[in-house]
Amino acid sequence: MGMDLYPRNKALGEFTADAFFWPWMLESGVGLPVGYGKGFTPGQYLQINRPDGMSLAHNDGARVTAKESKQMAQIARWVAAYQDSLYAEWERMPESERNDMAALERLVHCNKPVRRDFVARLVAFADWAEQSGGFRVH
Repeated sequence: MGMDLYPRNKALGEFTADAFFWPWMLESGVGLPVGYGKGFTPGQYLQINRPDGMSLAHNDGARVTAKESKQMAQIARWVAAYQDSLYAEWERMPESERNDMAALERLVHCNKPVRRDFVARLVAFADWAEQSGGFRVH
């Protein structure tokens, strides 16, 4: 299930984040301004109680302020730039090293670049969030 983000700036229109993109984005650091981050194990997250008592991990109408939205946009840009750099390094890496990393990933986490469409979506979110004036998650 994806999340629909409804901005205070109604002229902007909603932003839809699919079920795989939204948690990845929040866990990549974009969720820190709203108290959301990775937990101890894969698929686990930790969140700080929000003033409205709602969760950004659920589509219950949690509110993100304009300030938080701008902070999220800035971090989204940093994460996108990092992912672009990681991808460039990945492309320069010999295929044998990439294959070794894929085999090693069964034992330990390897930091491989994320899908390119996620990076494009992250930049689109940053552009949207900067202009949103804050938003609600449904």
